[in-house]
Amino acid sequence: MKLRRGVPLRDAILSAFIGVVRAARRIAAWAEENPEQAVHEYRKSIRRARSVLALLRPSLGRTATRGMTEELRRAFRDTGLLRDRDVLFATLSGLAGEDPVLFVEAAEFAARLSEGPDRPAPAKTLRGAAAILKAVPSALEVTLPRDYSTPDLERGLTRTFRRTRQSLARAVETKSDVDFHEWRKRVKELRYQVELLASSGSRALKRREKALGELARELGGITDLSVLCRELEALIQPAPDGQGPKLLAKGRELVRHRSDEMLSRGAELFADSPRDFALRILAERG
Repeated sequence: MKLRRGVPLRDAILSAFIGVVRAARRIAAWAEENPEQAVHEYRKSIRRARSVLALLRPSLGRTATRGMTEELRRAFRDTGLLRDRDVLFATLSGLAGEDPVLFVEAAEFAARLSEGPDRPAPAKTLRGAAAILKAVPSALEVTLPRDYSTPDLERGLTRTFRRTRQSLARAVETKSDVDFHEWRKRVKELRYQVELLASSGSRALKRREKALGELARELGGITDLSVLCRELEALIQPAPDGQGPKLLAKGRELVRHRSDEMLSRGAELFADSPRDFALRILAERG
């Protein structure tokens, strides 16, 4: 996403939103050529579009934001099955590491995962999902206030940072996979909003966006490992023999260790007050 300089802020945000939605539709159109990459890039584009709506939420209001966000969710929902299996296979291979016994066990579990429901056709799924997106940019253009300006942008950033801190506090308190995953989602949302502003901002802001991106990727790896552990647990239940329990135990240990490490880092990274963070971002944008 790019936020153009030299035009009113409202026009620049609309242009960025329209651009990312169009990108999602273009990606869906070439899914036949590289299905796995198309699914990955399409899902990122939808997340970026949703982050823009979250940024605009204080100005759009709850009802308008919810309506457009639900359309984006519909355009996103059916792509989960396309992504999950590929990610689980990659995560399973990484979990086995260089242990030859666990590698064989991981290969057997990968074969059992493949026995699940047939994977939908990526190109067909993406084409159907992308069709939902057509009307969303027009809806935003109609509902975004004409006088949208920098103070509104500050309110949006403040809200997102506050939600990110709140989800972090819950994850620290409960140590649950669900709350950790929610924190991850809020971090990704904040990262994409900062990415939007960093596209025409200072080097300091670009460095901040890069740091948030690295954090989001690390959190995503932990969430993928948690999902894999749930799948392994379900597969082990009927036949708890072999090395399966050892593979699962290794996965759970990694999730606990990495989660604790990231939650500790998060407490430092999100120590600012929400308003101070928003003002710093706007100052770094210049």
